[in-house]
Amino acid sequence: MADRVHRRVPPWRRLLTVGLLALSISGILAALAGPEAAASLALDPVGLVTAPSSSGVTGVAFSPDGTLLASGYGDGLLRLWELATGQVHGPVLRAGPDAVGGVAFSPSGSVVAAAYGNGTIGLWNPATGQPARPPLQAGSGVTGVAFSPDGKLLASAQADGAIGLWYPATGQQARPPLQAGSAVNGVAFTPDGELLASAQADGTVRLWDLATGQLSGSPLQAGSAVNGVAFSPNGSLVAAAGADGTVRLWNPATGQPAGSPLQAGSAVNGVAFSPDGKLLAAAGADGVIRVWDPATGQPAGSPLQAGSAVNGLAFSPDGKQLASADADGTVKVWNTAVSWPASPGVNWTILIASGIAIALAAVAVALTARAIRQARSGDASSGRK
Repeated sequence: MADRVHRRVPPWRRLLTVGLLALSISGILAALAGPEAAASLALDPVGLVTAPSSSGVTGVAFSPDGTLLASGYGDGLLRLWELATGQVHGPVLRAGPDAVGGVAFSPSGSVVAAAYGNGTIGLWNPATGQPARPPLQAGSGVTGVAFSPDGKLLASAQADGAIGLWYPATGQQARPPLQAGSAVNGVAFTPDGELLASAQADGTVRLWDLATGQLSGSPLQAGSAVNGVAFSPNGSLVAAAGADGTVRLWNPATGQPAGSPLQAGSAVNGVAFSPDGKLLAAAGADGVIRVWDPATGQPAGSPLQAGSAVNGLAFSPDGKQLASADADGTVKVWNTAVSWPASPGVNWTILIASGIAIALAAVAVALTARAIRQARSGDASSGRK
């Protein structure tokens, strides 16, 4: 019997077929997808809320409904601004000649608190501009204040290393001051109100169990003086503003670092999380505001140029704006909306090229099928001989 003649389909035809099919499929997807849909953060100033003051702005805070913005100044003044108009709301408030160390609204928005360097805490009704009660007497320079999430407690950071805890409704101390051991530059409550973080001049962040008044775990080591502290909205991260130009993140439940330190390039005077937790902003002493995605540690948009040292930051309740307290005496409000490329459309060039590729692929498939049939026919003829 004569040897069979095996006619194989050339490999190049098979590769051509597969390649053209893959090219056509990917081309169709690209054509339908249009421009690359990668989000980027658009951080643009929407204008100066304030005309320059003769004294630097030391802190800012939004009201819970987002209609007012409070700004404290180095000359002891406290101003409330209407975001809709950019005009001052009510009278300019003053509790004393000393600098305002920080400002905060109560969760209900019915009280605005200001920390003063003379050891007092001013409490006002923002609707009337009248004192809500006589100033609280902390006894040492107050560098920052924070309300608990339920509004029942007010914490004060103090230069003498004490942390005051007050009932803002009565003006009475909730307990004897916590003793932190070094100057306290800022305080922040966890979202559940169970812990209080303190930013320490000795380079630590301390977490306090408010039920016991004791430290919760060992102090977190930041490596340099901590100028401010903030919790993420879900409480899974605590961020520290470092005088060494870093922003450090920890898991407060374990005390372990969450990623590598973020590099801000200059001393960081304060930090703030957006309400959805997707952004973390740092106030730079070099006049630059840097924003990161805390989940990845990657920058979110380009740094913002404030023009002078930034002493504090605050996100609006809806997360669409970021206010900065600037040493040049201005308050700037920045748009933090996420921008996307132009609306996707059909890319006709790619679509036409894909159509040609499909046609070529169809020809290649037909030629390959024909070659296979011829090979089988030749094999059958050889077998009959």
